[in-house]
This record gives sequence, C-alpha cells and structure tokens, in this order.
Amino acid sequence: MDRRKFLTSYGGALALSAKLLPGEHHVVSVNPLEVESDLASLEGRYTAVEDFYVRNHHETPRQSAAPLLCVEGEVAKPLRLTQADLTHLKRLQLNAVLECAGNAVTPNGLVSNGMWDGWSLGSVLELAHPSGAGAFLHLFGRDGYARSVPIDRVHGGAILVTNLGARHLQPSHGAPWRAFFPGWYGMDSVKWLERIVVSPTPLANNENEYVEMRPATPVGVARRPLPRVQVKSVITSPIDRSLVRGGSVEVRGLAWSGEGNISRVEFSSDGGTSWHDADLFPGKSHYEWALWRGPLELSHLGPAELVCRTTDTRGHTQPERRDTERLDGYGQNWYHRVQVVVV
Repeated sequence: MDRRKFLTSYGGALALSAKLLPGEHHVVSVNPLEVESDLASLEGRYTAVEDFYVRNHHETPRQSAAPLLCVEGEVAKPLRLTQADLTHLKRLQLNAVLECAGNAVTPNGLVSNGMWDGWSLGSVLELAHPSGAGAFLHLFGRDGYARSVPIDRVHGGAILVTNLGARHLQPSHGAPWRAFFPGWYGMDSVKWLERIVVSPTPLANNENEYVEMRPATPVGVARRPLPRVQVKSVITSPIDRSLVRGGSVEVRGLAWSGEGNISRVEFSSDGGTSWHDADLFPGKSHYEWALWRGPLELSHLGPAELVCRTTDTRGHTQPERRDTERLDGYGQNWYHRVQVVVV
C-alpha cells in the first residue's frame, strides 16, 4: 500500500499535510504501526516529516489534553513538568539520523535523517537534582513501552524533543515530546514520554530485548547491549533489479555512522573486485548522513552487481558480510549490493 494513502486513511491522529510524497512507501504493520521510508525518493538531505519512518511497539496512544512529564526515583526534587515549565531552558537543535536497530541493509527501511529541536535532556534532569546513586534512566511512554539507558548518556547530546523538521511533533512520532539519543539505535528514544525514573539498576527486560546474542561457552547464549549505530552505506540509485543503459552511469547513495564522521565511501560495478572512491557531501553534524555519488562506466551488457562500503573517522568500516556468530538480527551493516542489467 502507498504510505500516503494509508496514513491519510488511518485517522486524524496520523493526518498528513496536503503535500504528497514523491515515492511509494511500505506499511509493514498497522497495529503497532510500522512504516518504512523509501530512501530512493529522498529529495535533499533531510527526510520530510510525512516521509519519516515509523516503528511503534504498541498502539499509538490518544493525545492528552494536559500532558505531564514526571521525573522521580533517585532525585532530591521529584517533578511534574509541563512544557511551560521548561521555557527558561535553552533550546537545542540537532540534525541527526534515527535508525531502528532491526533495519536491514536496503534503501527501503527503518531509517531517516531529521532536524530535531527541543531541550537538553540532561538540563531537564538536573532540575530534579539526581543523586549519586542514580546509574540508569528508566523511560516510560504513554503507549506502555519502556526502556532504560545509562544515565551518562544524557551528556552525549540527548534531547527532549518537541519538534521535528521545524514542526511540532506529530502523534505518530511521539507528540508532545520524546527522548532522542543521537548516535544510538532508535529503541532507546522513547516516544510519548511521560515518566523518567532515576534508578541504580536497569529495567529487567533490557537484558533480553535489543541485545547482541552469540553462542556462549560451553553452552547457552551470551547477551550484551547493542553498540552505537554501526557504520553503513546504501545505494539509492540505480535501484535493485533495474535496467541500466550502458555507458556512463552515476551511482548515488547515503552513508552514516553513530561513531564519527563519514570519511570515505567506495563503490564497485563488479561485485567488489575493484573499487572507486565516491564524492562525499557531508552534513553539518556528524550524526546526520552524508550524501555520496560517483560515475561508473558500464560497458559490458548483461547482469552487473553494484556494491558500496563506507568508513568513518574512527576507523570503523562496513564489513563485507554478517558476523556468522551473531544469533540476533540487529545492527545489520554489511555491504549493500544492487543487481542491475546493463542494456
């Protein structure tokens, strides 16, 4: 189903502006709502709000007439905050990618690049004077979803977001406010945030949800928290399974990392035997994706495999294939491969 047709018919809570989207999009699930974003239809650097991916864990909650954010637990001053209580704080703006931990290696998936606006989550937390015993933040959304993160993460640019793409948050994106942890996978950026609990320990379910899993010795499964968003690139043009006229062809794509700036993108027309450096067009923030492009000469008619890989300034490189010991489906970032036929 076309994303814009679906969201328009889904109800007032997900109403869109009159502007139609340039591409087709994919509704994976209706309830909970999950909608993939088509990167090949991207116009410019940032994902339009109407085009931003959606990954809910439960049914979208109804809007509250008087939303409150409670901060409690290991704090000296428990708070019940309205947005009016925070207007004295300096607002932050950050351009950054948000990617679902389960996003596949594809230009049609659960990742988008947005312009985020709100207040420093660390500054909001300081209003409650957390004690030294607090090591984790438990984040609770009005939809019933909850996550916990190390409290130190709020000092890495975390935002209590109220605006996305120069507009107030839409209901499907967590209105009136959500957490956002740039450089980390999206499961921690809890939407419809209503309660923050400062705690000495993490939530119990964090040990089994959204974790790396590998075989343990001698038996069993070893689990550990997911790392930052892994370095990754995708080809957005030409698209997979397309016909390409022989001669000079421009290959375009996107690259991002939660660890550092993108320093290099390479692409290949022979399945990865030989490589060419792409021209890079980075954004203002190292948390947002870089655009890239480069020319290829496709002189041989018939099937061809285009491949891309990227490296960031911290030295992390996109791997050729998945770690065979991984038992989970998260953090997918191996080479992106596109099959075309040259005619």
